[in-house]
Amino acid sequence: MEINKQAASRVDRTIVEKMRKVQFVLIILFLSFFILTFIGAGNLLVVSVVGLLLCLTGMLETTTEVDLWIFIPLTLYTVLSLLSEYRTYGSILGGLSTTQAIFPVIYLLTACLNNANRVLLKLLCTVWIGLIAVGGIVQFTIEAFLGTADRLSGLLGNPNATGILLVLGWFAQQSCLIDLHGTQHSRLQSVLNALGFLMLAALALTLSIGAFGALAIGMIAMSIYGKEKASTFFCRAAEVIFAIGSGILLYIAGDYAGTPWIALLMVFYLLAAAILQNALQQCLQDFRWLRVLILLVGVCGTAGLLFLRPNAVATFTERLTMIQHALRYFGREPLLGIGPYQWRRFNLQDADPYFNTWHIHNIFVHVGVELGLPAMGMLIFTAIRHACKRENKAQRGAFFAALIHNLMDTSFFYISTVPLLMMTAAKDERKTHTMHAVTVKCIFGAFGILFAWSTMHCLW
Repeated sequence: MEINKQAASRVDRTIVEKMRKVQFVLIILFLSFFILTFIGAGNLLVVSVVGLLLCLTGMLETTTEVDLWIFIPLTLYTVLSLLSEYRTYGSILGGLSTTQAIFPVIYLLTACLNNANRVLLKLLCTVWIGLIAVGGIVQFTIEAFLGTADRLSGLLGNPNATGILLVLGWFAQQSCLIDLHGTQHSRLQSVLNALGFLMLAALALTLSIGAFGALAIGMIAMSIYGKEKASTFFCRAAEVIFAIGSGILLYIAGDYAGTPWIALLMVFYLLAAAILQNALQQCLQDFRWLRVLILLVGVCGTAGLLFLRPNAVATFTERLTMIQHALRYFGREPLLGIGPYQWRRFNLQDADPYFNTWHIHNIFVHVGVELGLPAMGMLIFTAIRHACKRENKAQRGAFFAALIHNLMDTSFFYISTVPLLMMTAAKDERKTHTMHAVTVKCIFGAFGILFAWSTMHCLW
């Protein structure tokens, strides 16, 4: 009897220690995402230190379940990127390849979490994106009083990147609401509804046409995947249009009209609308005419976006031309590409129009040109594999929103967007394989050496 008690006590201690370890991993992952949102397209020293911390945390892990058909291609993409950079510069510490090496590390470490902790991580990321949205609204209002109001760039320093970050945050918020459905967390649901509204209002301040389009495609994918009724889709669309429309009014008051006091009143209006989101949702469900009216205003207001962004059509056309011209470089260096950050130099020297940007605005074409066709193939395979995962409808919407956005923009190169997608995605148990402790430690150790070397290089 005493032996059984001792055995049970040892089991209990093991379970408690494992839970503490998992919670520690969760905290480290969230803090990493928190830090990455401050460095835009990446800072080699910051990413190296964060990556080293993640690898040291991963070294404490044991056996884990991971989708190898995502992790292996993602790791091979990193290796090919490092090889391309080494061939071009004689070093792997140029910036792009080493900063993106954090992606497979975050993916593997996220796989170490159980489903409950993944939900909590998603909730923390959602709340942080909500706070970024609140900060963006405050920033825009202050700039309106200073007379310098313009498209919201946010922490990432770019309106388009901030826009897609807010879009992914909104889908994460929707996913959290799905997780909380039927539970006794009404206050938390109300807070999430308010944050979701403010995310969309802040999204409007970016005037990112690409982010708006990604949001629309993601919502359609969300509805199709969830097999929703048309009325449910139109209710959600009306909520989104109302929130974005409110943000557009703030933008007009603060920028075009130059009336900061009206902008301040609009901020109070936004706060009131955010607090009353539950009431608005109920009204849209009860009164069909109201949602039809909001939808009609949204459709008519689309033309207003072209007034606020008169160069939108020209920008879209330029990006199509950019992609078309970039395709000519596929055959120049098919194995390892022309090298990171080399396309701009080639574009400056050739007879094509000069586009004055570092990145081709299509992630797959850019990777194929600069890093080689095998690296592009690894990314395409990873995207297809993720598309086959089983997730809730909001997570599915987030994936397609990110995918569509990267076909016409460069959010993949902003170091916080991909980790956000990883941390808020589901873990499909049907597609995971066991990775033993020795393998896990070796992988984290190898990446740890890379980040340690990069950190020393930056400091000395």
